[in-house]
Amino acid sequence: MTDKPLNGRKVALMVANGFDEIEFTEPQKRLIEAGATVKVVSRANGLVNGWYDGGWGHFFPVDVDLADTLAVDYDGLVVPGGSRSIDKMADDPHAKRVLKAFLRANMPTAVIGEGARLMIASEDAAGHVLTGAADIQATMEAAGAEWRNEPVVESGNLVSGSGAEAIQEQMDKFISLVACYESEVNEAA
Repeated sequence: MTDKPLNGRKVALMVANGFDEIEFTEPQKRLIEAGATVKVVSRANGLVNGWYDGGWGHFFPVDVDLADTLAVDYDGLVVPGGSRSIDKMADDPHAKRVLKAFLRANMPTAVIGEGARLMIASEDAAGHVLTGAADIQATMEAAGAEWRNEPVVESGNLVSGSGAEAIQEQMDKFISLVACYESEVNEAA
């Protein structure tokens, strides 16, 4: 693998106001370091606001409106946690559509912390092996997911993580999936 295994790859980072800032900035940094073009997709107009250390954090520019986002335009999807963000996206038909499209196409997808909860809203939790924020375990199991009490769980092209403390391991697995997924697609062409 090269130093930049994701050169030429495009990854969507899907958020709404109130996302966990660490669960956003750390994956963004790791993906850029791996050579990916990272696009922030959100319904927020122009800027989206993070949540950091018990209060509102920084604003980040939005690259693409969620309503205009299609899975086919990307090589992978990352959904950071943050209850405020996930609550908003769970009520947004476009966020559910985007997540559903990535999962149904078996494209590389990472859900971090509470981000896994969006899978319930998109009716895609059942049958997946997941981990995430400890406080969502019962909800995920009730929705039909198989829960693992591990920092990171890889299940096919879906990588779930327990939150900020597991981001490095989760992003390593996700980067590997995106690099391999593209190789398989390019070989088939």
